[in-house]
Amino acid sequence: MKEKSIKFSRIIPFKYRISIYLIPIASTLFLTLYNQLVCPFLDSLPFLEELRNLSIILLLQIILREILILTVPSGLGVKSLAGRFYKILTLSWFFAGLAAVGLHEILYYNYDPSGTFQTIPWVSDYPWHSHLKVLSGYWFLGGGLLSQLELTLGEKYMRKFIESRDTEAVIFPEHISSRITWGNFFYSFVPSVSLLIMTVRYAFQEKLIPVAITVEIAYIGTVFITAALLAALFYGKMLKTDTISIVNAVKKIGGGDFTVKLHPVRQDELGHIASGINKMAEGLILRERIKESFGHFVSPEIAEKFVREYSSGTDMRDKGERKKVAVLMCDIRNFSGIADKMDPSVVTAMLNNYFDFMVSAVKKNNGIIDKFIGDAVMAVFGLLNESINPTLNAVNAAIDMRAALREANAAALKLGYPVLDNGIGIHYGEVIASYLGSTDRLEFTIIGTTVNMAARLEGQARKPNPPLILSRAAADMIRNEFGVIEVGTADLKGIGVQKLYSVKTKKVYKG
Repeated sequence: MKEKSIKFSRIIPFKYRISIYLIPIASTLFLTLYNQLVCPFLDSLPFLEELRNLSIILLLQIILREILILTVPSGLGVKSLAGRFYKILTLSWFFAGLAAVGLHEILYYNYDPSGTFQTIPWVSDYPWHSHLKVLSGYWFLGGGLLSQLELTLGEKYMRKFIESRDTEAVIFPEHISSRITWGNFFYSFVPSVSLLIMTVRYAFQEKLIPVAITVEIAYIGTVFITAALLAALFYGKMLKTDTISIVNAVKKIGGGDFTVKLHPVRQDELGHIASGINKMAEGLILRERIKESFGHFVSPEIAEKFVREYSSGTDMRDKGERKKVAVLMCDIRNFSGIADKMDPSVVTAMLNNYFDFMVSAVKKNNGIIDKFIGDAVMAVFGLLNESINPTLNAVNAAIDMRAALREANAAALKLGYPVLDNGIGIHYGEVIASYLGSTDRLEFTIIGTTVNMAARLEGQARKPNPPLILSRAAADMIRNEFGVIEVGTADLKGIGVQKLYSVKTKKVYKG
């Protein structure tokens, strides 16, 4: 079922709606008493008769609500749940007021307690001011005040529904500032208007107070209502500005922008939230810097995975996995003899220049640098991205590394460094990928026979063999893409006699 098509009957079950209906039931009793006390016409009716009339209206109101609740979609995830439910409540109160007026007009059109009937058939015996009293009860008291209380109860049950779904897909387009502004308006406006209506009735209908006092009360009431409304509007505007700033900050952080800086000018809970967001943003910036720094020591992909899993409290030493990957080993030929004659700082600069080119070729072909072992590079393909043919990526990387070697040597000659040569071995097979080490120091790496095999093949990638040597398993993975050639056999230490393969391409042979 689509989120927005879920009906309110599912969000607020009937057992919960009963508690909401207690409010209009109580208001029916109140209105019955109120009409008996303040309305001369309704006062002439027996109490039970007026209670019967308003109970009929209550039943119609509940029926209308149930129809709307069963048929109107909540708009979950698209619209404001509270906003739509509030419209159902106010609509039922508005309908109840009109229904009450219509019912009284029909029942008492030719009503005369003395037993005589009017002689003018088109003029109703039901007083117009009695209609106004009934409407003020349903519209001002019910739609203005009681609907706010009903909405609060409804939101309580909406929270239960949303919490039971345990989802973040729900959108809340309602503004807290609007809710507070309109709440303050109704809480001040409705009582004030009710008192004004009573004053006008006592002055013009009952003749109990002078008109001048009525004007004075009306004037003061109008001023107070206006002041309350302006105060609610100004406070709501300030609150809206502050909440929008907080919401925008949260959206930016969720989008990866951690440079957010709020000014916690408020002294209430929103001020604490603003301060908390600033601290959270600072912590996330630090986290990103740590992850970025971490990425200089291990592959950025591994760093991302480690930070994500470690931050969840996972014991990283229990995260071993078996993977089918291609392992590439690349080593500089006769590096010890070259480095022994050079200054250590020059050796370091020369190696870093060389590694820049090699790493770029590996990353270009979706490879991950597992580690640097002195002057050797160990790379793995298919570990995280689950490529269809990781060996194809590894061979392409090896070809690019041989081409990059020429560029590295050209740059080295300009800097006065000697020319280097390297050999590359590739094997495809199963490895164990895990975090290894103690509780104080961990290293993500791969282990297994496949790694040893790649290292042994790299040792064979020297003259008279070509500088790129593949195992049979690796060669079988790329036969359709490259011309594979068998270049000999070798007795590999700890493994045994193996056939050696390479590929037909000039980029491999020209170093």
